[in-house]
Amino acid sequence: MEMIFDQKINAWKNRLTRFEIARVIGARALQLSLGAPPLINPDEAPVKDPVAIAILELLKGLLPMTIKRMMPNGEYELVPVSKALSPDNRRYLETTLKSWTLSLTS
Repeated sequence: MEMIFDQKINAWKNRLTRFEIARVIGARALQLSLGAPPLINPDEAPVKDPVAIAILELLKGLLPMTIKRMMPNGEYELVPVSKALSPDNRRYLETTLKSWTLSLTS
């Protein structure tokens, strides 16, 4: 049973969950909307929206955020956001930005 438990933890250890992605983007978008300086040139974003800017910052690995993951045994690990963005996460975020751009041109 312990081996199966370890395999499940290692399956998502090096990637962000959809909930973590939403939390990181939401937190950064809130910071931007309250006046925090963007870490990228806002002209790079398809729209002048804090969420789009936050997604681009995440994709470029510029966010100095760390996620604290609680383990079932009570321990926790600190995961740097820039290191845990998997290719699947990147593809999802890039598709989100592209669909955002397409909806503006329609």
